[in-house]
Amino acid sequence: MLGTLNPSGGGDPIPLMKREIVIGRRPSCDISLDFENISGKHCTLRFMNGVWSVRDLGSTNGTTVNGSRLSSEQSVMPDEELGIAGHLFTIEYEPAGPEAFLSSHKQIDEEVVVERERHSLMDLAGLDTDSAQAARPKKAPKVIERLSADEAEFDDTVPEHFKKPPKPKSAPTNDDDFFNLIEDEVKKPS
Repeated sequence: MLGTLNPSGGGDPIPLMKREIVIGRRPSCDISLDFENISGKHCTLRFMNGVWSVRDLGSTNGTTVNGSRLSSEQSVMPDEELGIAGHLFTIEYEPAGPEAFLSSHKQIDEEVVVERERHSLMDLAGLDTDSAQAARPKKAPKVIERLSADEAEFDDTVPEHFKKPPKPKSAPTNDDDFFNLIEDEVKKPS
């Protein structure tokens, strides 16, 4: 026996007798888990170099190790939680292999844990939260100097593209005379 697959919520341990095991809902799988959310062929467990590893087989509901969804094959140590479509297991076995591999695996696990730290939406958006503002030294506001209207120099020239084209001159009509008369009346002070 190479180890046991133990359901986290309780249940009978499943002995791991072969070096490569297919887990799924189909009765033809090495380990058949009869749950609707588990795919026909869900994942494989492989015992290589004294360590169990898991690979998802394109399942609908995914396979996870410690809550992180798998995109490639990953080793599973005895203290880690294997999730098969939300059903949680641990693999009980004694890992073998060089100490360098085992210690580097622990270091990788610590890096993964650091990456999974939760951040507020404010942090993710790059905005300061209250705790971040308290820890960060405050900067003096940037002073922008502006000239007053009296000190500022204005360029009275208007670029050509802002000028209105002149109205075409046409012969005056009786209507033009009427409009001019109205304009004169409006402009006169009362």
